[in-house]
Order: sequence, then C-alpha cells, then structure tokens
Amino acid sequence: MKKRIDLTGRQFGDLMVISKADSKEKGRFWNARCTCGKEMVVRQSDLKNQRITSCGHEENKATVVAAPKAKVEKKKATPASGSTGYVGVKQVELKSGTRYKANISVQGKNKHLGTFDTLEEAIAVRKEAEALYR
Repeated sequence: MKKRIDLTGRQFGDLMVISKADSKEKGRFWNARCTCGKEMVVRQSDLKNQRITSCGHEENKATVVAAPKAKVEKKKATPASGSTGYVGVKQVELKSGTRYKANISVQGKNKHLGTFDTLEEAIAVRKEAEALYR
C-alpha cells in the first residue's frame, strides 16, 4: 500500500497547505491559504506539479501551467551513399560501370564475397553466405 504524503505546512508558490480536505471527487485534496488570505481546496497533483501556485489574486502574475509536450517526429533514416537497402550489399561506382559488392562479417572480421553486375546476384551470394557462416 502506498504511503500517504502529508503536505500540511508546505508552501507551493503563494499557497500554504493548511489541512487535508474532504472531497468525494477522485484524488487527494488539500485546504490551502494564499498569501492574500483567501482559502481554497486544491488537488494534490496540481500542487506537486505546480499547475496551481496561487488563488489567482494577481492578474499580472500568471500561474504556472505545464504545457503539453509537443510530439517529436522521428527522422527517417536516409540511406547512406551506395546503400541498396540490403544488409551486406553495397552499390559501387567503378570505371567499368555500376557494380554491387557483397560482404559478410564472420567472427568480427569482414569477409569480401565478391563484386557482381546485378543486385540480385549480390543478394543471392550474401544469403548463401549467411546460411553457410551462421
């Protein structure tokens, strides 16, 4: 069972917590007194997250409101130059034209499988090597 936190006597901005309030609503509520003397009932989560820090007596001083975090869009990975979209197969530009180079890593060492005229040939050799070495 969770240990109940006693906020009595604690200061949250301009609000001083006086006592626990009786409420039929969901959540924990506290009686609080503002520096201007006004008493009010405040939800515990609003006090702790600093959503309410005063009774609103000062119009110049805005109460702290937690702004919702904006969703950050993940950037899609852009393929590296020479990337074909297949693991272990790269496109290389040679004097003779475009070729495809197949590699595989075996026990931490890179093993060259060959250079091929078509992407399909390089992929097939790479898959054979995966079956052989894995």
